[in-house]
Amino acid sequence: MTEWTQFKADRRNAGIVPDVEGPYRIEEGWTADLTGSAGSPVLDRDTVFVGTDRGNLYALETDTGRRRWVLETIEPTDWAPVVTRERVCFGTSGGTVRAADPATGDELWKTDLLAPLTTPLSRSDGRLYAGHEDGLSALEAETGELVWTFETDAPVAGTPAVDDDREWSGARVFVGTQDETAIAVDAETGEECWTVPTDGAVTGGPTVADGRVYVADDGGTLLALGGDTGQTWFTYQVRGSLTSSATVLVDDELEDGGTTFVGADDGYLHVTDTTFGRRKVRGWLFSKKGIGLDGPVRSDPVVVGDVVCVGDATGSLYGIDAEEFDHLWYHSLAAPITATPAVGDRSLYVGCEDERLYRLEWTPGEPKP
Repeated sequence: MTEWTQFKADRRNAGIVPDVEGPYRIEEGWTADLTGSAGSPVLDRDTVFVGTDRGNLYALETDTGRRRWVLETIEPTDWAPVVTRERVCFGTSGGTVRAADPATGDELWKTDLLAPLTTPLSRSDGRLYAGHEDGLSALEAETGELVWTFETDAPVAGTPAVDDDREWSGARVFVGTQDETAIAVDAETGEECWTVPTDGAVTGGPTVADGRVYVADDGGTLLALGGDTGQTWFTYQVRGSLTSSATVLVDDELEDGGTTFVGADDGYLHVTDTTFGRRKVRGWLFSKKGIGLDGPVRSDPVVVGDVVCVGDATGSLYGIDAEEFDHLWYHSLAAPITATPAVGDRSLYVGCEDERLYRLEWTPGEPKP
């Protein structure tokens, strides 16, 4: 059983399900009609939860797409929710965070933040972290009680990432902002640990892997920062804008340490190493900037086993070999893919702008093409 209970699977925004075979071929399982464009879905056991820009939160059966319940609000709910066995928590664009019973949709609590929400929620150790126009707030997941708020000079951009390390003196929350900064905040107290300038507004939110924080921005720069001090380990620069968060595979057996995947508006999934930020896709004579797609990337890449799955603005979803960087398959949907897929058992759940949620399936044991 895979776990994909919040945006990009976990509190680090990792976006990785390593112990899965495939998907080497993909086919459509079912589609569910929604009211409004779908946001990024999450999963818990036999239910997939997804919000829309028209203000509905849906609970659907994972196997059939049959609707279990729908909770209607008057504000967009297309930020990815967070789900546990006890509650599903979600935010609305107006700045309200709600919790509902995941079995029935009955409301459990509601908390109004100081400003409109600008990010999906992130959950760690019984707390929710919400980015909004005035900063970052921590809430108790059980009750919705506000614990602290860290004020920023500009709206928070991208999903907060949370992690701890023996060198950090406790857990930290990492966020980016629209005024070109990356910030680390103490998760317990809400006090600032460090601030680092970026080259543009942060896109997608930070990703934490192996003690480093990877931050992409719309100025075209990917930064790898030390989680302890914010020290810059490397930068990777493109012409144009990076449009997703980074997804990072760490491999201590490789000389270059591992691989980062990050999408851009130039129609490429850019691929670098995690040691120096050098390009890893090789051409005949020179390295290539990445893997060419049909259009700009508008969703975050996720890694399933040894396959990278990423969608673009043309409605194409791709499966790419995470080691050889070759196209394995692509599946065309009816509208741009702007939401990040969720990974289930032998299945992907993908929302797009045609007001539908798709389940795509594969069969384990099939050979790699």
